[in-house]
Amino acid sequence: MTKTLLRAQLMEARRSLSFEDVYRLSGLIQKRFLAMPLYGDAGQIALYSSFRNEVLTDEVFGRARAGGKAVSFPRIVGDGARKIAFFKVAALGELAAGSYEIREPSASDIEAEPESLELVVVPGVAFDRLGGRLGYGKGYYDMALSRVRCPIVALAYDFQVLGTPIPVEPHDVKVAAIVTETRVIRV
Repeated sequence: MTKTLLRAQLMEARRSLSFEDVYRLSGLIQKRFLAMPLYGDAGQIALYSSFRNEVLTDEVFGRARAGGKAVSFPRIVGDGARKIAFFKVAALGELAAGSYEIREPSASDIEAEPESLELVVVPGVAFDRLGGRLGYGKGYYDMALSRVRCPIVALAYDFQVLGTPIPVEPHDVKVAAIVTETRVIRV
């Protein structure tokens, strides 16, 4: 199946989730993620601001900040060759609608160098058990993730984890683990 068709099918399945399902399943996924040693051992983490029924990350943010962790969120930066940079955030209220109407840190926030991050949590449209990740097709995350030296963990619903490999390209960055409402898949 092509990336375009796969992306369209899974985005539609995610869009069809009710708010109640997103909230309930996200709670289960976040609880499972928060119990992982990868999370417990990390002092500097990067999260994403959920968009279009992606798994929520608010509980992870709250627990991380309460536990003294530095938390960063991505923001699209640059003209022309646009890319993602990570910026430290102390409160969710610091996020505002940015590129693609996704909540992002403001330009005044402190940039976190990708090499300083100890754990990066990413969204996606689909994943496979080999760590393949299918995003929205712009390549922003792959460019940013190519510079990180820490584990990359995806939060996803069970239906987003495919039994067959996702078509990947040489520049695609794989995840080290996928956390769903029922399981943790370590790659």
